[in-house]
Amino acid sequence: MNFSLIDALLAATPPLLVLWLLVGLGWSGARAGFVGWFTALFWAFVHFGAGPRLLAYAHLRALLLTFDVVYIIWSALLLYLIVQQAGALARIAHWFESLTEDAGLRVLLLGWVFASFLQGVGGFGVPIAVVAPLLVGLGLPPLTAVVIPSIGHSWAVTFGSLGTSFIALLGVTGADAAAVGPPTALLLGGAAFGCGLLVAHAFGGGTALRRALPAVLFVGAVMAATQYALVRLDLWRLGATGAGLAGTFAGLLWTRWRNQPTRVSVPPPAHRPPSPPLALAVVGYAALVIFALLVKGVPPIAAALGSWRWRVFIPELATARGWVTVASDSLGIAPLTHAGTLLLLSAGLAFFLYRRGGYLAAGSARPLLRGTHQRGKRSALGILTMMMMALVMSHAGMTRALAEGLSQAVPAAGYGFVATLIGAIGSFMTGSNTNSNAVFGVLQQDAAVLLGLSVPWVLALQTASGAISSMLAPAKILVGMSTVGLQPGETTGEESPAEGRALRHLLKYGGVLLLGITLMAYAFGPL
Repeated sequence: MNFSLIDALLAATPPLLVLWLLVGLGWSGARAGFVGWFTALFWAFVHFGAGPRLLAYAHLRALLLTFDVVYIIWSALLLYLIVQQAGALARIAHWFESLTEDAGLRVLLLGWVFASFLQGVGGFGVPIAVVAPLLVGLGLPPLTAVVIPSIGHSWAVTFGSLGTSFIALLGVTGADAAAVGPPTALLLGGAAFGCGLLVAHAFGGGTALRRALPAVLFVGAVMAATQYALVRLDLWRLGATGAGLAGTFAGLLWTRWRNQPTRVSVPPPAHRPPSPPLALAVVGYAALVIFALLVKGVPPIAAALGSWRWRVFIPELATARGWVTVASDSLGIAPLTHAGTLLLLSAGLAFFLYRRGGYLAAGSARPLLRGTHQRGKRSALGILTMMMMALVMSHAGMTRALAEGLSQAVPAAGYGFVATLIGAIGSFMTGSNTNSNAVFGVLQQDAAVLLGLSVPWVLALQTASGAISSMLAPAKILVGMSTVGLQPGETTGEESPAEGRALRHLLKYGGVLLLGITLMAYAFGPL
């Protein structure tokens, strides 16, 4: 069916309203998403001819996709809180600090490699919250300590948190992971080098960047190659986690090869109860990697566990104006192989071993579960409302109308820059690459089809730019500031507030990275 200019303008109102509420009025993602969802629902029913049956199935699909993502988020939060409460996270961080006396290399290992690993296993602001105070402890100014991990972890966002952002992109678009994964890994692998170099620059300017170049090239190559290999092997859920682990070993090899002083046996930090030894500290994350490799990498196990799958059939749906959403039986959940289940198993094993070793107090299970709920409920509500808005728009033909308007306004040759801008703005405004993919994934897909561009490469640009731009999210900046003692509005001796100064630095670094991945897409992809 053909769409008019009025259709495109009305279709644009829900996402534009969400962006205005988030940035202009400072609303939370859940509140802004609710208004965007209600607006999409109103126009879908009144103008685009979406009936109750179509809207019911759109909401069913949104609920299932939300559960798919939130199950991972809450399980990852639980594992993180268990590791943190047991003092294991402090033990791991102190081990990183002990690897070298070179201040610049320490910053790279903590602010880039360790932050990337934390994004792989936790995400959702954890890398900044954990690494920023450690960098302050090394003598860095608080503002610099916030900026560095914000840059360092951003390349790992899409395949971090066991791939929640990528799952959202595949869920709303129906795209094939085997097609979209490799170009995404290629773009983000290039961004990994950029993040390392920019971390060095944020620490000590051009001099530090030049000194760090050999280490960044070596460690970055290991992390980028590991992520790409895991994605090609259909182990993309471990893309950032595996890359972070590989980067850790590469960093250790580098310090020894360069004859840097190392001291792997670190005395426990001031912590009560005492923190576990290093081998026990990493047991939760090691178990996660082993479980994932068994479930995804061993065909008999994968076939046996994956055979139990709950599927939901979505019939063909059509609006009164003739827009058709084809039938699908691909929606569903395999509970035994789900990433959330693997995280829960890892969390359970870690809890048992830490509790047995005396690193967790009796009765700590309930506070850990309560903390998971308190931290995770806001993101869950935000994701649900964004998903409902996105799926209502998609099923009603609103996203297609917006894509047709965009395709007529932008030449095909320049759409790569537009795709990057859309992904970046979506992540910046919503505070999440997951939400950006949910809101704009189908729009990017439809625009690529209409302009005759490669859908996998346009979707790769969408999620890669959203990952990089997530460093600019005000919520993440405020999380980092809170961990180093900076309060919103504090001037830190300068004329402008600290959060404004941090954002200006990050805009500069983020702009460089976004331009870099766009040029990579034009150089290597069929755009």
